[in-house]
Amino acid sequence: MEGLEAVKHSYGRAALKPAFFDRFYDIFLGSHPSFKPMFQNTDFNKQKQLLKTGVAMMLSHLEGKPVGTMTLNRIGESHSKKRLNIQPALYQYWIDSLVAAAKECDSQWTPDIERSWQKALRAGVDYITEQYDKP
Repeated sequence: MEGLEAVKHSYGRAALKPAFFDRFYDIFLGSHPSFKPMFQNTDFNKQKQLLKTGVAMMLSHLEGKPVGTMTLNRIGESHSKKRLNIQPALYQYWIDSLVAAAKECDSQWTPDIERSWQKALRAGVDYITEQYDKP
């Protein structure tokens, strides 16, 4: 995927900043009224680690690595209608929040990097949401 290397490097720079994952959740939880209740009993230390791993596995999936695809399959199944019921339209808030946090935390951010982030995250989310209605 074009731009994937730029996203991987940008993610690496952003994830090194201690504030990155906290900023993501600050932005994300304020982006839609349904999110705070969904996360009210969440252990955010654990959740931040899940996010860190999930984004890395999404990028691995986009590189064609089976471990990334296997992880996205598990995420898709757990977030499907029959389990957590995370409606596909809500993922745009996740994408926008992650991009906003990365933009704040990546000192080498450019408009091209932002477009690459948007494209990569959309491709990963599209893969996850394909499983939403599966029985």
